Amino acid sequence: MKKLSFLIVLFLCSIAAAAAERETDSLAFCNAEWTVTELGKGATAAYARVEMFDSQQSISVIKYPARRFKTRFVHTPGEYAGTTSATAIGEGAEMAINGGYFNMKELVPCVYFRIGKEVFSLTDSSEVFRVNGVVGFKDKRGRRVQIKSCLPDQYQEVTGKWHSVMATGPMLMSGYEILVPEFAKTDENGNGIDSFNDRRHPRTAMGYDRYGNICLIVIDGRHKGQGDGASIYETALICSFLGLTDAINLDGGGSSAIWSNETGVLNHPSDNRAFDHEGERVVPNIIGVF
Repeated sequence: MKKLSFLIVLFLCSIAAAAAERETDSLAFCNAEWTVTELGKGATAAYARVEMFDSQQSISVIKYPARRFKTRFVHTPGEYAGTTSATAIGEGAEMAINGGYFNMKELVPCVYFRIGKEVFSLTDSSEVFRVNGVVGFKDKRGRRVQIKSCLPDQYQEVTGKWHSVMATGPMLMSGYEILVPEFAKTDENGNGIDSFNDRRHPRTAMGYDRYGNICLIVIDGRHKGQGDGASIYETALICSFLGLTDAINLDGGGSSAIWSNETGVLNHPSDNRAFDHEGERVVPNIIGVF
């Protein structure tokens, strides 16, 4: 029954959000053979390989009601950094996804990142081209999740009363509206050529729907013919197919990883260049669900 309800919600939301655009892709997404695992307390994990966007997409989703869980950032920088799954297990989380952009050499965040009153990092100038939003929690228990557009000079204004916040981006959706263009930069033939936005890579995203559910999403990439990866616009479309009202992009590439106690690593991380569940990258922070 959980599998049926998950697919019905996907179908109805995708038709509402994308009937006039990419309808073939939205139907392929909804009609795919989703493997669904119940995680307890209304949470589900789902995985499917879908032929869409003229490519092979390998998509993992964890969906859970925010009111029944505690969601928080887990910060483990430098020598304390670990893979998403190892950090989640060590902290006693039930579900987790990799977090935000970071300095790969020092294993510390390179974007604005605050927990309580402690600011761990500011947004580096090299990240401004893609970091135009924030994800955070208004309350200490992490049940009031917030995703907002926010530029670096607006952090205090937008997030001053939040308990914790992390800058990231690009913003993908707000109020059901997709915020990113199909192509950020095109060549003379109209083909997207922007390396970060338009090329297909592994992607990680987070969003919520109007029913109070949080969605954690990973799209595999760098596995040609098995998980081709998605552009930023295609990532936003997948969020719309899930019926999300608001969504934001997190760190992707080799960092992309999603895990639960029941499934283990659900996606196929790309750092080991094998289409398996073993190629996780060490990261300095995750979003854990408890």
